[in-house]
Amino acid sequence: MEDKFIQLTGAVYKLLDFFPEGEPLKNRAKEKALSIMDNRNNASGQFLEDIEVLLNYLKLAKSFGWIDSINFLIISKEYEKIMGQASQPVKKAENTKIVAQTQKITFQKTIENQVSFTEEKISQPKVAEFSISDRQKKILQILSEKGHAQVSDFKTVLNDVTKRTIRRDLDELLKNGEIIRAGEWNQVFYQLGH
Repeated sequence: MEDKFIQLTGAVYKLLDFFPEGEPLKNRAKEKALSIMDNRNNASGQFLEDIEVLLNYLKLAKSFGWIDSINFLIISKEYEKIMGQASQPVKKAENTKIVAQTQKITFQKTIENQVSFTEEKISQPKVAEFSISDRQKKILQILSEKGHAQVSDFKTVLNDVTKRTIRRDLDELLKNGEIIRAGEWNQVFYQLGH
């Protein structure tokens, strides 16, 4: 198992070589890969969250064309296996009630974050009666044309709509899996989720 983590971290580092020089996402992805490597023996909620964040960074890089889809698929499948093993019940615990409660909280947190690429997300039911408004259709059209966009980009096209309303539409599209959000602070942008 130890060798698997070392090989996987090495493979991630090789993929990161394809990121543009000076790209901040490259350093963040390295930090997450190292954090996962350091915490491999402690399958906590933070460990699982770090894997999810790293997978999102790599998904973002794939959408920019920095890494190949096949390489992304291989890496993501390996991390998904690790996540699946990490969320298995621990049999050697002294107090199984405490362990069960911890695993339940970790599982719920994973589902609430809605950034997991594991089977839990696939089997999570979507809201049955989600109807897309005309504004939301326009947002999806902009994303399909541009690939990714920020709130200010939507505001330029939807000039009669407030940023607050655009954000509400984006939140609803996020909640229903139509789009994904990436980045932090004033570098947040959106792209299609399919």
